[in-house]
Amino acid sequence: MVLITAILTVLVLFAAYQATLSPVTGTEERGVRNGSKVQVDYIGMLAPEYGSLVFDTSIYEVAVDNITYPKVATFKLRDKNQYVPLMVHVGGASEGGYTRVVEGFSEGLLGMKPGETRTIVVPPEKGYGNGDPSLIKTLPIVETVKMRETYSTKQFDAYFDATPYVGEVVEHPLYHWPMVVENLFENYVVVRNDPEVGKEYLTEGWSIRVLDMDSTADGGNGTIKIRHLITEEDEFQTTGVGYIKGVERTFILTDVNETAGTYTIDYNEVTQGRTLVFWVKLISIDVY
Repeated sequence: MVLITAILTVLVLFAAYQATLSPVTGTEERGVRNGSKVQVDYIGMLAPEYGSLVFDTSIYEVAVDNITYPKVATFKLRDKNQYVPLMVHVGGASEGGYTRVVEGFSEGLLGMKPGETRTIVVPPEKGYGNGDPSLIKTLPIVETVKMRETYSTKQFDAYFDATPYVGEVVEHPLYHWPMVVENLFENYVVVRNDPEVGKEYLTEGWSIRVLDMDSTADGGNGTIKIRHLITEEDEFQTTGVGYIKGVERTFILTDVNETAGTYTIDYNEVTQGRTLVFWVKLISIDVY
């Protein structure tokens, strides 16, 4: 009996000794849970139906590799030292350097263990939302614009930074073709668009070609027919600048439909209204 007791005592002491030598293993053996503070590397992409284009990443090699990882037009390359693992407070608020991420991303991290990789699919309702529908415009690929435009004197000064006089040649603020001042009135100016048929002009997003001009159309005011030189290959890889609700904003070209003869531009963020895919690698669980 004394021998058995002595053996049990030795085993208990040995176990206690082993515990002092070994680190606590619960963090790595268990997975990420709500409230965990973790570090991850990630690649954020649009879903395959939008071309699987990268919109953000924590990995510098991915950021600079546009062949293997093609990017959306709005992708912004940061300084190399800014490409570090993202510190995430899973299901929690941003604090102490750890950030809150969208719900779908956060839920996708649950159960992960250090070294594990995972692909997380995030629908708009668990991502960045659907955006504002009024900021999405569908327009004709072949468009008819007015030959003559009227500007108030204040608008003329703002657009062309000039004092108007008859015969003055200025450049169209959007199409960048020549315009000629035709008439002056007390408070407004009439300007005639004067592009060359068959010539291409660079707009704020892409090139256009002048197809035809008819000075007798629209009751003698004249019209100009143009074609936007865009294809499906330009989707999500072309941006431009326009005015929406009176404010200058950047848009992204999201759809070119040759069959319907239309194209769509979106002034929302590219991550809004679309399913996103995140490739994630869990680097560490800092706080379980």
